[in-house]
Amino acid sequence: MTAVLVQTGASLVAVLFIAWLVGRMGLGADPRIADEAHAIRLAEEAEAGFRGIEVARDRAGFAAIVRNAEGRMMLIRAHGNHFAARPVDASVIGRLDKDFLTLTMPERTFGAVTLQLGKDAGMWASRMREFGRA
Repeated sequence: MTAVLVQTGASLVAVLFIAWLVGRMGLGADPRIADEAHAIRLAEEAEAGFRGIEVARDRAGFAAIVRNAEGRMMLIRAHGNHFAARPVDASVIGRLDKDFLTLTMPERTFGAVTLQLGKDAGMWASRMREFGRA
């Protein structure tokens, strides 16, 4: 009987320790882009010298497009527990569907990203036309 209680107690301690460790490591988190400032900071961290001035953030906060003063754009998206960023250029295929803008990157492992931008989706799609795509 005592051995069963000790084993149960040890198992409980181990489970609590693993839960604490997972939380401490940030595993299982649901990363979201909180606001425009957060999106700009992520873009600037991804590319040295990139200075964002305008942001189109997905309504759910999973992705954003950041534009700098030169007109260059950077796509930021949730990737696991972190964020990944890629430049938006002529190799990116953009597809507009009402309030949604889907960007398909040439890098297949990055995948396509659909942003719900509301009425601003058309404006951002037209900016992509400057690159020769959309």
